[in-house]
Amino acid sequence: MNTKLKARSILKLLNKAYGRPKPFRRSEPTDELVRTVLSQNTNDRNSLAAFAVLKKNFQDWDALLKTNTHQIARLIKHAGLADIKAKRIRAALKEIKRREGRISLRRLKSLSIENSLGYLRSLNGVGPKTAACVLLFSFGRPVMPVDTHIFRVAKRLGLIDKKIDIEEAQEVLTDFTLRRGRLRRPSPEKTMNLIYEFHLGIIEHGRRTCKAHNLLCGTCVLYDLCRFKDKGHYKRTTR
Repeated sequence: MNTKLKARSILKLLNKAYGRPKPFRRSEPTDELVRTVLSQNTNDRNSLAAFAVLKKNFQDWDALLKTNTHQIARLIKHAGLADIKAKRIRAALKEIKRREGRISLRRLKSLSIENSLGYLRSLNGVGPKTAACVLLFSFGRPVMPVDTHIFRVAKRLGLIDKKIDIEEAQEVLTDFTLRRGRLRRPSPEKTMNLIYEFHLGIIEHGRRTCKAHNLLCGTCVLYDLCRFKDKGHYKRTTR
């Protein structure tokens, strides 16, 4: 990792290019879990549309458990992979109720980050990104969710090794984002906001500039910090 690539410098450039993310607002944990499962392998528009349909059709998540997976899949078809996601959502909610006596993840608030991640990862269909999203967006815990955009951009910037997997990248990028170059660590609130803004900023950059294909390196605000070997193929057009 290039120690000159500081999180705050990157974040400042991203905020200048795309604007600062909306202020952080915590989401209900179970809602966040379902919403993130729906977001797997699709875009926000499709996953949010599917989530809205579920909320409209079910008074609560207990009501969803009384519905078979075929009906659930029909409702969430907007999100793609509907059969798979319906099974994952229903199985995860059923397991939470079995463990907790109700469909609630509030107990995670009292657990360590490591134990909370372990709890969530043990649920059907919940991977590193989904677990991290629940901890960050619902509990304000300093964990960096890594999706395909972040994974791609972080590799090109040289923030993570090319051979690293997504779960390892989550740990490395969390540590990288919080590095401050001085002994005193930021307050919990500032820590959470730093992770939150960095996460959303890198995703926006991956969607709009540092794409999987048809890259826009010539207009990239992170061009001078980037270690992507092919960026030289694109003429720099910004300062």
